Amino acid sequence: MTRELLIEPNRRTETRHATPGNTCNHFQKYGMSCDNFDLLLKRAAGRCELCATPEGETVRGSLVIDHFEGSGLFFVRGLICDRCNSVMSRHDRTAAWGPASLPWSDKARAYHLAAFERPTPEEFALADQHIAGRRPYRVKDRPSVFVVRPRSLQLRLDRSMTDVAAKLRRNLTARQRARLVELLSKPE
Repeated sequence: MTRELLIEPNRRTETRHATPGNTCNHFQKYGMSCDNFDLLLKRAAGRCELCATPEGETVRGSLVIDHFEGSGLFFVRGLICDRCNSVMSRHDRTAAWGPASLPWSDKARAYHLAAFERPTPEEFALADQHIAGRRPYRVKDRPSVFVVRPRSLQLRLDRSMTDVAAKLRRNLTARQRARLVELLSKPE
C-alpha cells in the first residue's frame, strides 16, 4: 500500500504561473494554489466575469483577481477587467456610484453572490453588514493637500529707507528689483 504525501501549498510549490524562480502572484496576494487558480481561469474562460469583455480587449490586456476583504473575511470573487474592478469598489462602498457605473449595481451584486470561493450564507451576511457599515465615499473626505503660500512681504515705511532697501534686496529677485526701480522712476 503506497501512501501519498500531501504537500501543503507554499511559495516553493506554487510557481506554475510565475516567471522562473518566482512565486505566483495569486498565491502571494490571495493564498490561492495553482490548481485553484486554474479552476478560476477555467470559470472565467478568458473573459471578464462581470461584463464579458475578452481578456485581450481589456485596458491592461489581462484580467485581475477580484476579492472581498473586511470584518475578518477574505474571499476571491473572480477574474474581472479594470473597469469592472472599479464597479466592484462602488459595490463595496469604497467609491461612490456615478451615472456611468450605477446601471451595473444589480450585476455587481449578482457577481458578488456568485463568488468563486463560495462563502457561506453567514459569511455573506457578515460581508453585507461590513459593506453597509462603511461610510459612503465623498470627495470632500479625501485628505487635503496643504499648499504653502509664500508669505507676503511687509514693509514698514516708518523705518529707515536703508532698512526697507535691505529687506527688498533680500526678498526680491533681480528682475523684480529692476521692475520696481522702473515703476518708481516713472512720473506720476
